[in-house]
Amino acid sequence: MSGGSTPPNAKTFSVDYFTVRAPLADPNYGQLVTEGLKDLLLNQTRLSLVDNNGDIHFEGEVSRYEIFPVAASGDEVSTRNRLTVGIKLRYFNTLEPEKDKQITLSQFEDFEAAEDFGTEEESLIESINEKILQDIYDQTLGDW
Repeated sequence: MSGGSTPPNAKTFSVDYFTVRAPLADPNYGQLVTEGLKDLLLNQTRLSLVDNNGDIHFEGEVSRYEIFPVAASGDEVSTRNRLTVGIKLRYFNTLEPEKDKQITLSQFEDFEAAEDFGTEEESLIESINEKILQDIYDQTLGDW
């Protein structure tokens, strides 16, 4: 998909840095979301990136970053854990303000409890981030 429902007269977009509010999240995760969203929009739309005041503007925060057990063995020991990441997003369309919205998105990935989370975290985040970014696009410009 390319372009989605981008307003025909929109030429630019801007993305504010996504702040990290979730206590357990890597402080660099906000930058991953911010830069990932910029890259996605550059690849999937005809819009140009500007530093501020784009025709389309995104801002938000990382509001959730949690690990919970999701499967247990017969002796009630966790065998699988789930990393869940949540984003609160604010979308502004200066050309069609009636399409402005605030949405909360979350995605997760499961991993083996026996694995060291520190070594798994990067690949889990990469997968989660890809899904969250596509959700952002779909729910704002993708016209879903």
